[in-house]
Order: sequence, then structure tokens, then C-alpha cells
Amino acid sequence: MNIKFKSYDGYELAGTLLKADNEKAALVFVHGITSSKDELGFHSDYAQFLTQNGITTLRFDYRFHGRKNDGNQKLEQLSLCGIVNDIDAAFAALKSFAESTTKSFFIVGTSFGGGLSAYWVDSTNKAEIKKVILNAPVISYENDVLERNELVTNGVLSDKAQKQLRSKGFVKSSDIQFGRGLINELKYVNGINAVQNLGSRVVIFHGKEDEDVPLTSSQKYKSSQTQLEIIPKVGHGFGVEDDEDLQFPETKVIHRGIYKKALTIIESTL
Repeated sequence: MNIKFKSYDGYELAGTLLKADNEKAALVFVHGITSSKDELGFHSDYAQFLTQNGITTLRFDYRFHGRKNDGNQKLEQLSLCGIVNDIDAAFAALKSFAESTTKSFFIVGTSFGGGLSAYWVDSTNKAEIKKVILNAPVISYENDVLERNELVTNGVLSDKAQKQLRSKGFVKSSDIQFGRGLINELKYVNGINAVQNLGSRVVIFHGKEDEDVPLTSSQKYKSSQTQLEIIPKVGHGFGVEDDEDLQFPETKVIHRGIYKKALTIIESTL
């Protein structure tokens, strides 16, 4: 079922709700930047699998993504707090459709949506979120947007980045255009403290050969209680070599293994 709902500032969001028979839990998906609610089939297949196993799911496109904006590289208006508000709105929508008897909720955050999912759970004290399942998550947004692309010098934007921000109104990083608002959030909004604070409630799946968000990031920022599942021989979308669209049969087998492991983790808390 396709649904629409509004975020805190009135921005209209769209999502796909799959209602489970004999619902035992409910879960919201948060996608990565320049992606969409389906994540090239990773999230849409994931949702189908969980729903078939009694988990109602909602996947949605956060602001400036999906529909005509799907994969848009020009994201100067995007903000981290805007995405966090979108997650909050999506969760409220999910709860409105869940059965009154459902008390266990979950979140799956992928890539750029990963650290923000943890940040939202921690900062809003969502005790009903039993597990925060992260896939190749960006945890330090300052590192992901600026530091790894050498756009910071002595703790501030590099001269090159400052010049571009003044003249064009954005900083281009990894072929994505980030505006001044998001740039100024990077020092303060991240998943670092959240992952530590949430402890054993966090589970991370990460591809060993991930070059977009290196495995070392999850290894660095995870807490001593974090369950880290390292998937061998795969990159950022858990796809096999050369499968950029995540459609190869071998990739689908790997994905299904992740779904099954996640379901086991979810069911262990019910």
C-alpha cells in the first residue's frame, strides 16, 4: 500500500507499507543518499521477506529523494536534521498502521541513513525500538562528506571548499552537492555517540570489500556490545563484483542470507 505523510516542516513524504498477517512486530527502513526506498531491490526484497514472516514494514523516500528526485545529485537543500525529522514522521506513520497489540519495533538504516537512524533512536529515547540494524552505515558524517575527500584543513573547510561554497552555494563531495546548512551540521550530528549509547541494541552488517563506506568505519565506531556481521567478498550494497545494480543471482543469495540473519535477530527479542 502506498501512503503519504508529512514531516515536521510540512514536507510531504511517500512510502510503501506492507502489512503482515498475524503481525508480531513492525519495522521502518531508511535508505542511503541519492538512493530511494527500494535501494536497488535490497530494501524492497527485504521488506517482502520480513512481511512474509510477520513483520509489518514501511520503506519511504526521505526529502529530495524518490519519484522525480530519485538519484538526484544536486542536494544543496538537504540537511541531516531534515532527514532525522523524516525518520520520525515515518515511524509515526508506521505506528498508526501497526496493530494496537504490537509493542516491538525495529529500524533498518542503510549507508547514509545508518548513522542518522541510530542518532534518531538515541536522541529521541525510542525505547520501543528493540534493535537498530545498520547496513554499511555512515557513522561519522563529517568524515564521510569532508575528511575522506580532503575538504578539511586544520579543523575547518579547506580553502578550495570555502571558495566553492562562497561562489556556488555548495561543496561538491563524491559527486554530490552539499549546501551550507548540512555542512554546518557535520560537526554535531552523527551516529558516533548513539552507537555507543545504544550498545547491544545495534547490529551492523558490513561488506568486507566496501570502498564507499569502509569496514574500518564500523570497526572504529562500534561499541564493545555491538554485533558486527562482516560479509566477505562484497562491496557497499552487498553485491558481488561488477554488480552495481544489485541484480546478479549471486548477489540476491547474499542478500537473502542477510535477511534471514536479521529475522533471527528480530525474533530473538520478541
